[in-house]
Amino acid sequence: MLKIRENFIHSINKLAGNIPTKTLTNITGQKVIFPFYHCISDEAPIHIKHLYQVKTVKQFEADLEFLLKNYKPLDYADLDYYIQNKKTITKPSFLLTFDDGLREFHDIIAPILYRKGIPAICFLNSEFIDNKALFYRYKTSLLIEYTLLSKPNIDAGKYANYLIRREFKKLIKHLQLINYENKDILTNLANTANYNFTKYLRENKPYLTSKQILSLKEQGFRFGSHSIDHPEYRFISYEEQLNQTIKSTNRICNDFGIKYKYFSFPFTDYGVSKQFFDEVYNQNKVDISFGCAGIKADSAVKNIQRISLEMNNLSAKQIINSELIYYIFRAIFGKNKIKRT
Repeated sequence: MLKIRENFIHSINKLAGNIPTKTLTNITGQKVIFPFYHCISDEAPIHIKHLYQVKTVKQFEADLEFLLKNYKPLDYADLDYYIQNKKTITKPSFLLTFDDGLREFHDIIAPILYRKGIPAICFLNSEFIDNKALFYRYKTSLLIEYTLLSKPNIDAGKYANYLIRREFKKLIKHLQLINYENKDILTNLANTANYNFTKYLRENKPYLTSKQILSLKEQGFRFGSHSIDHPEYRFISYEEQLNQTIKSTNRICNDFGIKYKYFSFPFTDYGVSKQFFDEVYNQNKVDISFGCAGIKADSAVKNIQRISLEMNNLSAKQIINSELIYYIFRAIFGKNKIKRT
């Protein structure tokens, strides 16, 4: 489903960019949107470079200019009221969120948002705070870069054979296919190639530190959990879904003196059951959760769907307008609500 939406956006974005956002907002009635990013940087960090395209500061500023022109920043109190259906949001509004708890949120993003008076929520993987460990997909990007630059002659099964035969494209394809379940392959390959992930963490510090998080909290930014170590939920057991959610949320709340309980799903919330949402909400393990299915309602009423603004070089206007048009098309077939079973 994600690919269908992405393909639609890529095919219609030029047309969508020429339509007034206000017109599409009025047609759809979708006045509140939740855009999200991971990283903003003029030079993509190596651990992200081979995964997706990072927006520059100039592109980010242009996105913010568009958002502020067409929407009002949603404050945290309004978010709480909105999710509890205690308050109707009458003016077009937006709330920014940022996943993965990356250092750029402190160094680049927060100063821009603070200057413009824009609130935001940053979601943290509890195991990665203070650069204690590294997301397995970031390891993939690092190894791809290392392979392209160094072309090491290592002896590690079929991966070594690709290297010996100089079939680097095949090796890179295999690296990109490694998932959470077999992520240990990345560590084993790095060890064989004498590549040190711990050294990269120590020298580059890709994640926020506890000190930075507390400082940002004092500035008015909010934080939530993004699981322990970033698995894709549809591929782990129900018990592990609960473990990843509850443990990471509790740790972040306890470590940083946070009373609210926000959670965003790593990768996607696709396939997550009604039972899961009932359990975490009814037992007050999570107050509000966030997916990434675009502009769409959810039968789990406290689960908010967000819009990724990281789609190649597309602007916020192109992406958001395309999402609104996609919403109109899906409305014809009654497909604008996620039904949990």
